[in-house]
Amino acid sequence: MYSQLIYFLVALVLFTLQQPGARPLLPLSATIAAAALFFLLYALICRFFLQRLQRSSRLVSHSNLSHQYHRLQNRLSILALAFVAIYIYILNIKFYLQVIPGLAESLTISGITGIGLFLMHLALIWFWSHPLYRQIYHSDISLTAFLRAHIAFVSAILIPWLLISTASDLLQIAKLPAFLTGDLGQFVLLGSMLLVFVLFAPWLVIRLWGCKPLPPDYKREELESFCRQNNFRVGGFMLWPLFGDEMLTAGVIGILPRWRYILITKGLMSLLDTDELKAVVAHEMGHVRRLHVFIYLIFFIGYSVLAYSFHDVIFLSLLRNELFLQWATAADSVQLTLFSIVYTTPILLLLLLYFRYIFGFFMRNSERQADLYALGLLGSPSTLISSLQKIAFHSGQIEDLPSWHHFSIRQRIDFLVRSYRQPVLIRSHDRKLYGSILLFFALIIGFSFLGFQLQNTRAVKQWKLQIQTEMLEKQIQRTSADPELYAAYAGLLLDSQRYETALSLLIKAVAMAPKNATVLNNLAWLYATAPAPYFDPGKALKLALEAAALESQPYILDTLAEAYYANNRYQEAHAAIQKALAKEPQNRDYFLKQLEKFERAARTEKAGVK
Repeated sequence: MYSQLIYFLVALVLFTLQQPGARPLLPLSATIAAAALFFLLYALICRFFLQRLQRSSRLVSHSNLSHQYHRLQNRLSILALAFVAIYIYILNIKFYLQVIPGLAESLTISGITGIGLFLMHLALIWFWSHPLYRQIYHSDISLTAFLRAHIAFVSAILIPWLLISTASDLLQIAKLPAFLTGDLGQFVLLGSMLLVFVLFAPWLVIRLWGCKPLPPDYKREELESFCRQNNFRVGGFMLWPLFGDEMLTAGVIGILPRWRYILITKGLMSLLDTDELKAVVAHEMGHVRRLHVFIYLIFFIGYSVLAYSFHDVIFLSLLRNELFLQWATAADSVQLTLFSIVYTTPILLLLLLYFRYIFGFFMRNSERQADLYALGLLGSPSTLISSLQKIAFHSGQIEDLPSWHHFSIRQRIDFLVRSYRQPVLIRSHDRKLYGSILLFFALIIGFSFLGFQLQNTRAVKQWKLQIQTEMLEKQIQRTSADPELYAAYAGLLLDSQRYETALSLLIKAVAMAPKNATVLNNLAWLYATAPAPYFDPGKALKLALEAAALESQPYILDTLAEAYYANNRYQEAHAAIQKALAKEPQNRDYFLKQLEKFERAARTEKAGVK
């Protein structure tokens, strides 16, 4: 499941970050034909390698066959991502997919489209691996049930993402308090949505998975009694319908006792005796008692904060290169795609490093801590060890199967035995894990703080201004009759104190669009704030009033207030900025500073009159 999490995250990043440009690479018919050929090629690759492994099954041991099966599935999944990247970055299929309503505006719709491309390839892996799965696990599961089970399994990843992404989209169009529109507010919203999902979504997830309560037999009674004896409340013990009856696994979902469920597959219920099942349940209790879900939640938020804090710095660093800037501002899809590849690469590397290696380290050690909790609760490792041995044997003798998020079963058993003989290892492992968590979170906070501080340095702000100016210059060269481009370019020139050039551009833009509120507003701002000889309060107020009559956006009312201020009409400036604040602008702190400036000027004027 956790490998699939990384794969889906990569698919999301690949699809979301690519910019399709204004023109396609190939005509629609050629794009469809090429995509179909690549899809057929991938299907043939899956068929070839999975059937070849099945034919060679008689020549290898059962454990080696199981190991090769899992390894091949992972490699084909990675290859699927490569094919998805070809559709997106080479064929530029996203250009034609823009006909899907909301694709450009909604992260949910865009994400569903990208994940859909990846799922189409995963379905080919599942289809061709069905006969091999039946052979390895001595299963009689039908192809339909096998495919349905895979879809149910990946839904554990897709359902949380879908709910959170949809909520995020809805919040973007909702009218939020000003605090929640800033950087900190956005992270508060993200954390709140994740927490709400972790707390309340289990009730929904077990129904979507088709989980049913365990049958009321002696095993269920013993497990419920075991939980009561250890003061561990659950909403219920549920059968987890994964891959028919043969999947051997268990899990816990939920934190709140009423919506906390322990999930056990039918295969595991049949394989283990009551004491071994208690050991499995004790392991799942360890995850809850050691707060692993909250730790994982903070890890996800930490990644978002870290990625966001360095996003602008990475982006601007790339655009400082003349070649990359040329690619980013080009009209044709080839150069835009080249820039998308360059831009996406460091983001993907950060994602893989964070989740595959750093998060993987903490997950492996959290699993080990849950084992040790079960050892402490049971007093002996024997039943937990016997349950692990049975699972390994009946899953294809996978004692040494490597995993980035679990220690191998042999490693788990060896550590349990050593910890039973040397209890000091339990405390040592707890100190190691919690110390590593504290150190890592301190590093995350430090690096994130550094990233945000870099964004606010004079050098980075100068990079941003310079790059924005160059990008607009290139756009103006291609589209010389767009007055709003002139207005935006002039605004950047004002920030660079290039007043004369900005004035000539804005005068030209006003001549082109005398009723354009943005153009009028920007020229009014120049007259109201520029030094002599460009400072002209009378013209500033005239233009600002015209702009405000056309539109009453907060930034236009701010210019009107500044024009009143330039004309020493402080009460009217105060009233205008209050109207702007009433519209709840995103950069509320700036407007509050403007309000304070006008109030101070009004008080000074009043004191002078007295």
